[in-house]
Formats: sequence, C-alpha cells, structure tokens
Amino acid sequence: MASLIPALIALMAGCSAAPPGPAGAGGSSPTGVPAAPPSTAAPAGPAPAWRALGPLSGEQLTDVLLSAADLPPGSTTEPAKDAPAAGSDPTAVAAQRYPACAPVLTVMSERPAASARRWYVTGNNVLGNRTLVDVGSFTDGRSKERFDALEAAVHGGGCTGFRLDNGGSGADLRVEPVPSAVPEAPAVGFRVVSPTGAVTSQGGFTRVYLYAAVGDNRVLFLTGDDTAHDPALRTDLVTTQIHRLVTSAATG
Repeated sequence: MASLIPALIALMAGCSAAPPGPAGAGGSSPTGVPAAPPSTAAPAGPAPAWRALGPLSGEQLTDVLLSAADLPPGSTTEPAKDAPAAGSDPTAVAAQRYPACAPVLTVMSERPAASARRWYVTGNNVLGNRTLVDVGSFTDGRSKERFDALEAAVHGGGCTGFRLDNGGSGADLRVEPVPSAVPEAPAVGFRVVSPTGAVTSQGGFTRVYLYAAVGDNRVLFLTGDDTAHDPALRTDLVTTQIHRLVTSAATG
C-alpha cells in the first residue's frame, strides 16, 4: 500500500511556485470544514446517522467522483497519482512511535483496495484552489471502528502531534481538530500543521482534511496552503461529493 504522504507533499510543493490565487469561482466561499465559526454557530443538532451502504467496487467509486460538469463554472478536474514508494513507509514508523495518532496517520496514508481519487480545481490552479478527493471502501466490516478511533484521536484529544521522518529529514507536525457540520454523513475534520515549507509567508504549511463515512465507504477531502493563507475546504464541493456517495446505493 503506497503512502499518500510523499505524494501529497510532492503535489503540494509542485504547485507552490505559483502565487496564491483567488478563493475560487463559484457561489460558495471556503470554510475550514463546512461549519460556522464557534461564536456564531447554532446549537449542534443530532449527529448524522450511520448509513447502511455496503462496500462499493472500484468502478462504482470512480462513478461517485464528481466530473467538471458537477463543479462550479470554470472548474476543472485532474487525475491524482501516487508518488513512487521509497524505502519504508514513514507513516507506519510514526504510527508505532505515536500509537495515539495511528488513526490519523492511517487516514493520511491508506489506500483501500477499492478506491478512486481525483483533484478538483476551482479557480486558478494554485494551492488553495485544489481539493484532493479520495473515495474508498472496506470489506472487513470495521468501518465504524475505524471512524470511532479517528474521532477519538482528533476530537478526544488523543492525538495532538507527531514527528514524521522521511529520507533522513523530518518535521514535527501539529494536529488540530476542525469543527464539521456535514448533514448527510458522520464526519471528522482536522488539520495537520507543519512549521516549515512556507513559500510566500512565514508560519509553515497547513493541510486540512475531512473524513466522511458512508457505511463501509469513506470519502477523504484534502486541501493545503501556507498556514497564513488559512487553507479551507469548500462547502459546495464537500456537500455535493458526499451527497453523490450517499445516494450511490440508489443510482449505482
């Protein structure tokens, strides 16, 4: 199973030479993860129900991904590829050193046997306008267990940071929970903040993740940018993509 960490770092770094562009076309501005700020958020409603959707095939998962026609006007899509694996998986080593962060590291690196991935580019093809979407399914019946472990690690305070070593270099990464308000599926939002790697600002690089579970399937969202630019996932993309996965049982 190839690790996503080197691929994500390489993909993000490859785009970083471009100057930051506008927040993106379309009718919805970005948010950290779809949620109102704590000071203005309405009282939390009931949590979304766990949905009875069995594992989808690779072909079904590919069909679940949005096309450019499903995105805001002016948006495009790009294929997502893994970087070649080099040596031992740094996330596996980190998971052994930081067992409380193992659920977070698993989410950042896993590739289920059945999966499909795509970049959604909304606006200029620069960091803050790029959203990586990865849908996958699990056949071992442990989807709920995986989700609960991730929620406990992120929102239960079990994982606040870890050191990721890669090829003789390393970085101390900070993990922070991000509120999420996804109406159709249980979801966990978090960000991983690196103290280094800033391109146009001081303060490091931040990757924002959202993991939404739909029965034995999950969709993972990722965007990243210099921390000072406050990278955020777009509400419209997130809700549209989750809805496509939730309704796949009726359309697949």
